[in-house]
Amino acid sequence: MTRGPVDTDEGAPSGGRWNLWLGGGTLALVALCLLVWFPRDISSGFLKKSLTGNTIPGDAFFPTLLVLLMVPLALLLIAGELRSKGRKAGEPVGRLSLDNLLFLTRAGLVTTASLALMTWGGPMVVWASNAAGFSDFSGYRAASGRFPYNVAGFFLGGTALSASYIYITRRSLRSRDIVVSVLSTAFLILLFAGLLDNIQLPPNADL
Repeated sequence: MTRGPVDTDEGAPSGGRWNLWLGGGTLALVALCLLVWFPRDISSGFLKKSLTGNTIPGDAFFPTLLVLLMVPLALLLIAGELRSKGRKAGEPVGRLSLDNLLFLTRAGLVTTASLALMTWGGPMVVWASNAAGFSDFSGYRAASGRFPYNVAGFFLGGTALSASYIYITRRSLRSRDIVVSVLSTAFLILLFAGLLDNIQLPPNADL
């Protein structure tokens, strides 16, 4: 009786060194953004005073949050490499394959579809509400300042985007994944629309 083939990573180049370089390069990019780029190119800073004297997010608020979110990811890559020192480090890294390109294509398609849902989700909710007799808005602009219409598009598009990324990454989607997607999107709505003044979630800012 012969044994079947066994999957092995023998001979596959290690990804540990790439992880170390990627993590260090990401930290360098964050430092460049925070210390050089943003201070020189963004005049209003992280927070600013409005004409009424309220403290509101400045032009650097969201770019700074974005680059700061990259820091823990970079530290995880570096820590993973340092912990595996002396062992075979990192995941096996091979050549770019058709599967990689298909993954990127799927990610691009679901991102585009989710952003479209984010843009048109609010108007669709207003249309459905009017059709059901729950409201009589003349259009989305008239409802964009009222809850839940003002966050409907962001909620639908954000939940779809999170759930889609989970699915294409793991190739399965469980009920708790939907719950995580819903809660994470709701948290973003609470943070940006509830706790921060003068922040309009998309697509409201474009009206």
